[in-house]
Amino acid sequence: MQNGIYETQEGAFGYRIERNKDGSGMPWITIADYRGMHTEVHVPERIEGIAVKALAKKTFLSRKNLKKVILPETLEEIGDWAFAYCAGLESVWIPKKRIKLGSRIFMECPKIKKVYAYEALDGVSEQTASLLAASAALLDAEYLLDIWEAGTEPWLEKWDARMKAVMEAEDDEGYTKMILCGEEDYGCSLEEFVKNKRKGKVRLAMLRLLNPIGLSSKNKELWEAYLLAHTKGCASEETWEVLRKEHGYEEEYFKLFAEIGGMGKDNFDALLLDMEGDYAEMKAFFISYKEKHMGGGDFFDALSLDD
Repeated sequence: MQNGIYETQEGAFGYRIERNKDGSGMPWITIADYRGMHTEVHVPERIEGIAVKALAKKTFLSRKNLKKVILPETLEEIGDWAFAYCAGLESVWIPKKRIKLGSRIFMECPKIKKVYAYEALDGVSEQTASLLAASAALLDAEYLLDIWEAGTEPWLEKWDARMKAVMEAEDDEGYTKMILCGEEDYGCSLEEFVKNKRKGKVRLAMLRLLNPIGLSSKNKELWEAYLLAHTKGCASEETWEVLRKEHGYEEEYFKLFAEIGGMGKDNFDALLLDMEGDYAEMKAFFISYKEKHMGGGDFFDALSLDD
């Protein structure tokens, strides 16, 4: 096994040249680590003319600046915790093939939104990429990180089955264990724990409705109903809180909120007041939507979008 460093404009890759124990077959490259501060990184396809076939354990561990990684078509294996604790990681491009994936490769990657399964001559599915990323970020289901099967009907059925289990779990499930283990990921009170559980379900329901590939009409109705049960004016308002604080500038989210009935005559004034001087685009959309679908009102005559 020979070690080396491969320098690129995007940083340096530590690597190993590896061979079968009996010396048979062609050698291959394992990327051992990455040293750099770039936000976008292309892992090389070949080093010294030898194909890059593996990422070792913890290859990109804790690279906080990293946002996007494109992996080569030659890749066959990704080691444990390869991208763990990459707090800013948003997207990863992985060749669509049967790749051996290690454990917890996206552990503590809260911003990951897309895991693309790409083919050289074909496009990629944005919806499948979103669902793949959510398999790790929202569902905690590593078995769904199946690059080869992603997007197929059986895979989507398994994805929705896992989502249903998450959505139907009691909101206080896991609280006692958290306290006994001394963890405080969800806050120290039961009330805060439950609130964060609901927010997690809201995020999941929104994501699935925005990526409806293979979504049954029954499940669509279930997830819409969940969001509406937690909108502004309900006993708990996690749907509105997630939308306003996390997606107030993303049109697809506030359009979804309006189209499923998240706002109505009973809560509309309160929604606008909550936005105060922020989210001008969302505020304008809501006003226009209400005027078209629910009729205008005196409240809007005096409303300034610049306030």
